[in-house]
Amino acid sequence: MSTHRTEWKQAALAFALLHAGGAAMAQPSVDPSVRVSPVVSAQTVEQKATMLDRVLNHSPVAARVAASGNPLARKHFQDARELLVQARGLAASGELREADRLLNGAIYEVSRAQQLVPDPGSLQAAERARYAQLEDSVAALRRTALIALPAAGAPKAETREQVVARADLLVDQAAQLARADRYIEANKQLDAALLLLQDASARLAGHTIVYDVRFADRKEEFDFELERFRSFERLVPLALLEFRPSAEARVLADRYVAQAGELRQRGESQFSRDPLAAIKALTDATEALKRALQAAGLTVPQTMSSTP
Repeated sequence: MSTHRTEWKQAALAFALLHAGGAAMAQPSVDPSVRVSPVVSAQTVEQKATMLDRVLNHSPVAARVAASGNPLARKHFQDARELLVQARGLAASGELREADRLLNGAIYEVSRAQQLVPDPGSLQAAERARYAQLEDSVAALRRTALIALPAAGAPKAETREQVVARADLLVDQAAQLARADRYIEANKQLDAALLLLQDASARLAGHTIVYDVRFADRKEEFDFELERFRSFERLVPLALLEFRPSAEARVLADRYVAQAGELRQRGESQFSRDPLAAIKALTDATEALKRALQAAGLTVPQTMSSTP
């Protein structure tokens, strides 16, 4: 039993060493760049050959390759089998270094086949993790859409209600598929929702949205602009997280955020003396936040009030 475990440990080490070597080939004849140990023992060669025989004929990966119908995976396995036969012939005649090189080539072919027919459990786990990431990304962009897209009644544009409703439908379909452990299909639905929200944002480039709001007094108008500022302020960290801008773009976004904060403070301190100047400072602060969002990678529309 101890000998059996040792063989498999050495076989695993052989796989690791080969992957670290970065060898590449596509035919049973091994490329000279495939690394071989300077000193090769008959025991090492035999252990590798035994391990390969089991992997090629009595292993889960062999069963997956046989059942996959993937011609390229089958070719890699066939190439590995041919290299194994050649290696055993060379080992029998004492050419251990060349036999070891061919066995390394066979191991590489097996790894290529394994990549083409991954273990279903590992694939399912990866898709489940991707589902969680996509779910967070869609939720972040949905929050963006509720603020940045035009509301119902805006001309020549799909309203935020329409965009969000379409995205929500895709998210609901994805959730149903995920509950049935159909994560690959669920992720396709989330990908579609993400693309929908991103496209809706991109189509706003160069557009100006006019909002027509009437206020009872300047205090009400100031409060309205302050809430609009806060809405865009909440978007900035979400945009930075979602779009992952370059270091230079992040510095630019931070600069605009700092500028927006200064303008807001100015507006709040000015209101009691000059309400119009205070409101102008707040609208300028909001525009600075929009520039921060654009630096982060999120396109937002220009806005203009029709309020006199």
